[in-house]
Amino acid sequence: MVSDNFWKKYERDIIIHGDKMNVVESCVDRHAEKTPDKIAFVFQNSKTIKYTYKQLQESVNRFANFLKTKKIRKNSRIFLFLPKIPEMYICFLGAIKHGSVACPLFEAFQTEGLELRLKRGDANVLVTNKELKKRIKSKFRNLKIITIDSKEYRNQIKKQSTEFKAVLKNKKDTALMMFTSSTAGTPVAGVQIPHYALVQQHFTAKLVLDLKPEDNYWCTAHPGWVTGAVYGILAPLSIGCTNYILESHFKAKKWISFLEKNKISVLYTAPTVLRLMKTKIKKSNLKYLRNLCSVGEALTKATYDFYKKLGVEINDTYWQTETGAIVIANWKGLKKRKYSMGKAIPGMKIRIKNKMIELKAPWPSMMTGIYKHPKMYKSYFDDGWFKTNDSARKDKQGYFFFIGRHDDIIKTRGERVSPIEIESILMKHKSVYEAAVIGVPHKIFGSILKAFVVLNEGEKPSQKLKKELSEFVKKNYAGHSYPKEIEFIKEMPKTNSGKIIRMELRKLANLQQN
Repeated sequence: MVSDNFWKKYERDIIIHGDKMNVVESCVDRHAEKTPDKIAFVFQNSKTIKYTYKQLQESVNRFANFLKTKKIRKNSRIFLFLPKIPEMYICFLGAIKHGSVACPLFEAFQTEGLELRLKRGDANVLVTNKELKKRIKSKFRNLKIITIDSKEYRNQIKKQSTEFKAVLKNKKDTALMMFTSSTAGTPVAGVQIPHYALVQQHFTAKLVLDLKPEDNYWCTAHPGWVTGAVYGILAPLSIGCTNYILESHFKAKKWISFLEKNKISVLYTAPTVLRLMKTKIKKSNLKYLRNLCSVGEALTKATYDFYKKLGVEINDTYWQTETGAIVIANWKGLKKRKYSMGKAIPGMKIRIKNKMIELKAPWPSMMTGIYKHPKMYKSYFDDGWFKTNDSARKDKQGYFFFIGRHDDIIKTRGERVSPIEIESILMKHKSVYEAAVIGVPHKIFGSILKAFVVLNEGEKPSQKLKKELSEFVKKNYAGHSYPKEIEFIKEMPKTNSGKIIRMELRKLANLQQN
């Protein structure tokens, strides 16, 4: 196919052995050999920790050898449930180098959200720390738990060899599995991204992010989200630049200081972050920034215009977990169209059909499956075209303008949240008879979660109960995905078959906002 012929020439930018490869050869090993003393990662929390490419390689090799000593077979699904600390990144790469599948998870998930993903993904191994380990309440047969801050692990990891030859896989084999709220069926699905995806990930890191080996690069996303895994680990390491990681949660002054102090030249972040920075950031804070790219949600005109006045044009990008890499973007040399997501990247054929973005399959980073859901995977495709379920318009010059989601998945703070998951948690509360969750527009976060709740007989609505329900979701599901607004109603609007009419709830929410 034309697309295959286009991508063939970019295969030379990464290491492939015929039909076999392992992304860690391109992302770590080649740089450890050519530029061993170059800084690969700079981690900052209470203290700063640096890894050269050689040190990173040795640490990755130690973990891969550790997995071997524990008799963990290749092709295992290794879940990583950690904050943005060095072990999260080292173990992610070590799992892939070992010949297994890395499955990173966001640290905010509580018991319900964590265990759901471990069960759905048939987890073989969980890498975590003492504190996060407490969130596992159920017993999992055949699940090995590696606790990275235990005395046993620290003693054993030191004894491992710093030499390990990457296990070569078929290039279409899964390198990482990302658990995401899917667009077509179940609330949580394991999207499988192949080793071969690195061809497009590397290409777009050069073209769109404009990354060069000399760059100080900061991707603000946690590796538990696809942006943090692909453009926070694999793609920038493949380029060979220095990656900066700030572990702390968002605080405008702290993040702006980190940006300026480390002379960040390329920043990849969500529009929410850029909106939250607006009250604190000045033109002088951006003096080292060469390229500012946004991802994860709609970039508003107000945010774009604000940074434009500071002398920085935001280059918006569009992609999904399922696409595996950027597919629509603005990039250096492409004439900008104000408020546009940009054009289809070279090598991609993209159309608008019934107001929905559709991509001509295949492309290198396209997901190769949804774990244990072959029918769901097939449902994404129609006569060779991949349906994104995102609405947009395309002008005569080929520029795309984002409109919104087609389905019920809610994007808040740049992250996709399934209302079904939140509803199921709310329904477990003793006071709740029925619950429905929708997304409502928000100036800062793009969208926030709003829950409509029908209480059990005898229960009385109150502000205290609203707060209690929000905290209940935080505690039992995730600290980042909870209803910011809760409204008590007498009954849910439903169809004759008993299905909740979410459109009626959206209308009600819109009336209240207006």
